[in-house]
Amino acid sequence: MIKALAFLVTLTFTAAGFAAAANPAEEVFQRYWGAYSKKDFARAASDILPSDLDDTKSALLPVLLGAQASKEKEIQEMVNTFFGRTVGKARESVSPQDVYAGLQRLVTSGNPQFFELLKDAKVSIIFVRTLDADNAEIHYQVTIGSESDTDVEALTRKNGRWWVRINEDPKQVAAQIKAMIEKKPGS
Repeated sequence: MIKALAFLVTLTFTAAGFAAAANPAEEVFQRYWGAYSKKDFARAASDILPSDLDDTKSALLPVLLGAQASKEKEIQEMVNTFFGRTVGKARESVSPQDVYAGLQRLVTSGNPQFFELLKDAKVSIIFVRTLDADNAEIHYQVTIGSESDTDVEALTRKNGRWWVRINEDPKQVAAQIKAMIEKKPGS
């Protein structure tokens, strides 16, 4: 009887340990989402595929650096929101993670009420779709109060770990920001 009980306890702990480590892609998603929903964008960026961050920096940084010369108050506010506490020449060498965080600060400033609600959101993974050995999709549901919606995040395995992919094309985002910057006042 004691051997059977010991076997069951061992089996339970083994199964629990296996389940906890069974899907590292889910762990990365949960860590990313936890940071993002708390507006800790620098921490969220640590789980984004580095090449996606590099592409985002290459597309966005020149646009925001160029916008510094604008005399329009709204544009200066946008530039200051993007760069945060970084000033002067230091803006030219911000990291890809800083660019991602700056972009998210811009998004947050455009809809602060949503982000206030987001911090209390409940996220549940509906299912994980494995596309191949190195690519997966996390299908999840976000519930805020009595409202809920579903979404998908793509993840890729590189260098032995899983990374969240940036869904938006950085060049398109940069083009949208550039269009906003170049828009004539009053039009």
